[in-house]
Formats: sequence, C-alpha cells, structure tokens
Amino acid sequence: MKTLLIAWLCLILNGCAHFGLDSEADIAAENCYAYRYGDKLRRINFAKAFDWCHRSARWGDANSQALVGELHYMGLGGERDLFSAAQWFDKAARQGHAHAQYMLYRIYSLSDDPDQREQAIYWLQQARQSGYKLALQVP
Repeated sequence: MKTLLIAWLCLILNGCAHFGLDSEADIAAENCYAYRYGDKLRRINFAKAFDWCHRSARWGDANSQALVGELHYMGLGGERDLFSAAQWFDKAARQGHAHAQYMLYRIYSLSDDPDQREQAIYWLQQARQSGYKLALQVP
C-alpha cells in the first residue's frame, strides 16, 4: 500500500510539471527580472532583485548571473563590489552571455595587472564574436 501511494505521488508530481507549474529556478528568475526592471505587479526594488537574482544565479541561469554582476557592479541593492561583479560576470560569460563578456572586458581593462588586461582583450574578442553591439564599437 505504501509503495502504491509513493508511486501515485510521483506520477502526480511529475504530471504537474506538464501542467505549467514553475520550478523554484523559474520562479527565482521571474522575480529577479520583475524586481530589477518592474512589471505590472511589482515595482523596481533593487534589494529584492538582489535577493531573487542571487537565488536564480545559483541555479545556473546565465541571465540572472549577469544581472547579479550588474547589481554588484553598479551598487544596486548593496554596496558596489567589482570583485563580486567580475565573479558573477565570469560565470555568465563562460556560458556565452555576451553582455557579461563585455562587462568583464570593462572591469579587467581598468586593471594594472597585465594578466587581467590580457583577460580584458580575450573577453572583448568573445563579446565581439557574439555580435555584441557595444563590443563592436570599441576601437
């Protein structure tokens, strides 16, 4: 009887995924964008965006990782932190996120460290290969 109940619950739970129920990752990504940019139900709130974007970024969503990087870079929802921004941009950039690639170029190009300046050139090239408009405008 217990086995039958467990099997029935598994069927129902797996079936629910096909009926439009969102995962935790989907909910986090939706709230990340909603609080960052605002929508019909939610006003822009950088503190909430910061929290929701971190949740979504930890699930591996490249767009959310880039948004977390942006929030750190600009100091929205917390203090400005270029080191953390670079870490989050790096996660997104390695997944092919062109804006994150460009932002790594911007961060690393300001460094006095020759290795980081070399990284800046690499990420600019990656962003250009992705066709990112701002990267294409860099002389």
